[in-house]
Amino acid sequence: MTVNAQDTVTYKVEFKEGQNIQLLNSTTNNDNTLSITTDRSNLNTFLAGKPLYRFEKAYPLFTTPRLQRIYLMEVPVSYNITSFSQRSDVTQLTPYEESIPLLLSNTEPNDYIENMQEDRPNPSLDLIKAPLAWSITTGDPNIYIGIVDAGFLETHEDLQNKIISNIDDVSNSNLSWLKHGTQVASVAAGDTNNGLGMASIGYSSSLITADMHFGFLNRVKEISLIPGVKVINCSWIESCTFDADNALGYQEILDSGVLVVAGAGNGTQGNSCGTDSHGYAYPASYDAVISVTSVGSRNDIDEYHNLLIPGTDDNYWAQSWKDHHLYKPAQHPDESATHNDKVNVSAPGILVQLASIAPDGITNIYEYGAGTSMAAPFVSGLAALVFAANPSLTAAEVKAIIESTTDDIYHIPLNRNTNPDLDLLGKLGTGRINAFRAVKTAKCSEYSPPEKDWAMQNSRYDMFLEPDTYTDEILHQSEDIWVRNSNDGQLIQTHQNPEYDAVDPNYAYVEITNNSCWETEEDTKTQVTLYWAKASTSLAWPDNWDGTTTMTDPVTGATIEMGGVVGTMTIPSLKIGQSKIVEFPWMIPNPDDYVNINPHPWHFCLLARITSTDDPILFSETSYIPGNVRENNNIVWKNTSIVDLKTMTNATTGGVIAIANTDNVSRNYILEFRPKANELGKPLHEEAEITITMDSSLNTAWENGGELSQQITSQGFTNKKIVSGSLAQFQNIQLAPGEITTAYISFNFLTEELTNKRKFVYDVLQRDAITNEIIGGETFEIRKDDRPIFAADAGEDKEIEKNESVTLSAAEIDDSATYNWYDPEGNLIYTGSNFTISPDVTKKYKLEIISDVDGLKDYDEVEVKVNPYKLESISPNPVSANATVIYDAELANSAYLRIVHTNSGTEYNYILDILETSLTIDTSLFATGSYVVALICNGEFQTSKILVKQ
Repeated sequence: MTVNAQDTVTYKVEFKEGQNIQLLNSTTNNDNTLSITTDRSNLNTFLAGKPLYRFEKAYPLFTTPRLQRIYLMEVPVSYNITSFSQRSDVTQLTPYEESIPLLLSNTEPNDYIENMQEDRPNPSLDLIKAPLAWSITTGDPNIYIGIVDAGFLETHEDLQNKIISNIDDVSNSNLSWLKHGTQVASVAAGDTNNGLGMASIGYSSSLITADMHFGFLNRVKEISLIPGVKVINCSWIESCTFDADNALGYQEILDSGVLVVAGAGNGTQGNSCGTDSHGYAYPASYDAVISVTSVGSRNDIDEYHNLLIPGTDDNYWAQSWKDHHLYKPAQHPDESATHNDKVNVSAPGILVQLASIAPDGITNIYEYGAGTSMAAPFVSGLAALVFAANPSLTAAEVKAIIESTTDDIYHIPLNRNTNPDLDLLGKLGTGRINAFRAVKTAKCSEYSPPEKDWAMQNSRYDMFLEPDTYTDEILHQSEDIWVRNSNDGQLIQTHQNPEYDAVDPNYAYVEITNNSCWETEEDTKTQVTLYWAKASTSLAWPDNWDGTTTMTDPVTGATIEMGGVVGTMTIPSLKIGQSKIVEFPWMIPNPDDYVNINPHPWHFCLLARITSTDDPILFSETSYIPGNVRENNNIVWKNTSIVDLKTMTNATTGGVIAIANTDNVSRNYILEFRPKANELGKPLHEEAEITITMDSSLNTAWENGGELSQQITSQGFTNKKIVSGSLAQFQNIQLAPGEITTAYISFNFLTEELTNKRKFVYDVLQRDAITNEIIGGETFEIRKDDRPIFAADAGEDKEIEKNESVTLSAAEIDDSATYNWYDPEGNLIYTGSNFTISPDVTKKYKLEIISDVDGLKDYDEVEVKVNPYKLESISPNPVSANATVIYDAELANSAYLRIVHTNSGTEYNYILDILETSLTIDTSLFATGSYVVALICNGEFQTSKILVKQ
């Protein structure tokens, strides 16, 4: 019998305090279920015969009492687990899932992208600048990383081509131990760029794996004697006590040319050594060993995402703030990995992606883990890269390079404390490892080109080459420029839209890297200038950036600036490979100056440009910005508008862009709308309504070109258009020389289409209609969170007679909201929750409700059915002689009156002239009593009235 992962489900079973269950025996039956024996007879009786495929400690490596009481239990999906949760010795039962979906990328290593709740580059490798390090060396397969650990799944797809030899004295059947070694090895040098799983810092480096059965120090020594082994990883603790003999042994290994790297310990999370997080753990704390503690890598420090570990209810590690040491400071400020004065460096160690093993002990999976066990192999893999960059280096020199090329993390307030016992200064080593700095320094120690090179990246794919051959056709998304509304950009690099303040500035930031082999000093001859321009898909150098280009206010006639200089700063001193952030105070132009051009929010584009006599701009600049940016690594460009629906109180769900012709002759253009390439999840245009509101000039320019488009639909008889596909275009837009037009792009998520995706990236590009070349573009980054949804309710359908009025009423929602009503042609006819209409024919009306909080939108329809035939009146009534019937049957092909006595059933029929509106009936021969007068049109009953004969 084969059990597939999709047929079973795993749970965490936590036993109550005092219920310390000991698993004595686990036997696999013929049907792959387990027979379990514990030290509790009543539990043995309970478990007997139950379909268990897994029952083991969840945290066998930890000694924390609570973790010791947690077991993993795997059962069929169809199995009712209620009896487990009702046991008196069980405190909670929660789902647990170890496998996660995986993504591929075609630009970086094709296994570099991971997936948690959204697609993103590998945050741990990004933080330590691994891709830049790989631009120098991806390692040498003849350089071996020794991994001494508990056991390894050699057949794992990310290890089977990397393990040169596995020295395994004992067959280890303990899945948790096998997983630990497999995970550690995958972080250090799992198979990278193989189209599977995950990327690893060691990239091309090879692995020698060995279990710990032979003894700790002796095993490390044994592995160090294998030719090709240059670094050995020890993600374990041998002792909490210093041993002088062991210290000598590890020093001998270092002196022999092999570097040992070890996890510092898991502190209060694992009670590694001592009762707090300061204890020395060995071998990490020996002077000859690099001791590694952990920091987060995922989120900026102001963000708390409440991310769940996939498949579980556990958000314990969710904070993972970049370079922050504590695990969850808001809730548990004392919980952290080990930190002390013996720690040498820090590395990512919270929510690290790992290759691992499914419960069957065979199947390859990927999951997330934490602890210094996972931080240490980042350093081991980096050491292998450093050895590859300069093979002549000694192990002691590699150790010194790694420790001297870290990034400072002590400037982060949350890594400091006024209480000396809690202050982390000097206890996180020299800082967090920077792979690029270390590898660059090693390479420069072998060969030092004389040129100086200050550089910035166009994208994470940019390797500082001139020209940049790795960034795709979109060059306006540099992450080396960002804006903050307050001066916290040294700490938080999440871009914000500038916010106008007449008194206080915003702050713009530019990150600059020393890409040369020379330490540079601060010198006024080397400066960076930052320029601004109003958001536009067509910007020319230098006119749009230096204040030359202006517009005229169509109402006041005032001249309006469309660009200018934010400021010029001297670049600070930089060591080899080091990056520093330059801060620019920026007084934002008053948005009121632009409301007569377009009343909606209109953000900014930014351009940073380094000038230096020691590093001149290599390729001559032209007016074409994309070319200047691609050719020169000292020019970067950012055109990004943020739509932050998470923080809005009065929704602004989009931004204005200019669409211009910067040439001196008429040109035809394409305006293109598309999601980020390879973006995961539902396409944005299916989850949100993307509306393009063109100003009159742009609308005319498009009409003059023939109103050509694709995947664009109209919203009534207006200049508002809706995107209906993943590659929408306005085609053949005809713009005169120097003409500037605008459009407002807005994003309203639809309640019926919402998913749990949190971030979308959407590009608007302007192309030359003849060459298809990108002139420029604007990127919209849309951020949202979970929120209560609502449903639009326009009420029940209505039925009225001709010329009758009816009031339509929308059920109001809890949010402050806008209520719009549209006619069948899509034209907006009323704004408000209630309105009265008198339609002359049956019509359907559409109700649109838009939340003022975040722009969330929903629709409903209501039909007002109008009877076109009317029996208006009968007079006199009661009647004794002649009665006049007023009617309307103009639209009928035939019509008559049927008059029936209510008691006797006597019936009289009168054919009607449909061109007339009245008929006089002689009732003198009618018997007294009541009659039903019915109007029959086209053979069908329409309406009736009562006539009384006296």
